[in-house]
Amino acid sequence: MNQNLKLRIMTALVGGPLILGLLFGFGVEGVTLFAWVISLGMWFEFAKMFFNLPDKNEKTAIFLVFTTVIHWGHYWLTVGIHPAFLGLAPVFLFAAVFLFQVPRLLHYKGSAELNNPEGVARLKQHLFELMAACFGVVYCTWFPLLMVNIREADRGQHWLAFTLLTVWSADSFAYFAGVKFGKSKLFESVSPKKSWEGLIGGAIGAVVVTQIYSHFLIPGIARGTLIVMCLALTFASVVGDLVESLMKRATECKDSGSLLPGHGGFLDRFDGVIFALPVMYLFLWTII
Repeated sequence: MNQNLKLRIMTALVGGPLILGLLFGFGVEGVTLFAWVISLGMWFEFAKMFFNLPDKNEKTAIFLVFTTVIHWGHYWLTVGIHPAFLGLAPVFLFAAVFLFQVPRLLHYKGSAELNNPEGVARLKQHLFELMAACFGVVYCTWFPLLMVNIREADRGQHWLAFTLLTVWSADSFAYFAGVKFGKSKLFESVSPKKSWEGLIGGAIGAVVVTQIYSHFLIPGIARGTLIVMCLALTFASVVGDLVESLMKRATECKDSGSLLPGHGGFLDRFDGVIFALPVMYLFLWTII
């Protein structure tokens, strides 16, 4: 057993019971706390990847504050505000904040600075960071926020656990299946280590794990429906994993972080989860 695998297992043994405690022992409050921490960790790593101008620390702080307001506002406001509003409304505020930062980035020289190639480059980078931030609102804030909405559904704690079990068991089985049988590359230009054999092995493993879980804890749901849900969640998680790999390649970032030993950072650990959450949300409000 290599050192990285040992670290992954040790982190899982510590983090697993903590996550289960938040999901089952502290109700909606525990899930709100869990989703908020994930959002903060993801935003911090996302900002390191995409923000490079001198005001990067200020931008990062702004997004961390906004994320906190959104998550806990979603918890405290019980007037039926749709999560889409809480997740997307800050885009307008971010645009205003970025707009009023332009003069300082141009050293308060106005349009004269735009005759300077360096000034034009700074303005282009500033606009790029605004576009990245708009994506980050959905990616780092709105997606994790769906955990709370799933938890509030009937048997929500089990559906949330079902989602996490699907993603993480698929990831684990894909790792071992890929090491043992992996030959056909899944998406080599983005993630060279992923294989079709790993994907298939991960999907099979996830189906087995979730079938056992649902048999005892989510009775009354047709087995075929659960299998379709599991496969859809697995596919979504793979897309999320590939999207994060694409971001790291585009920003020349080897690892998004190192806070979780053996797993990398928050983006590395929750990239698949956050893409699976909208799929589970859709299933709960349309089929289940």
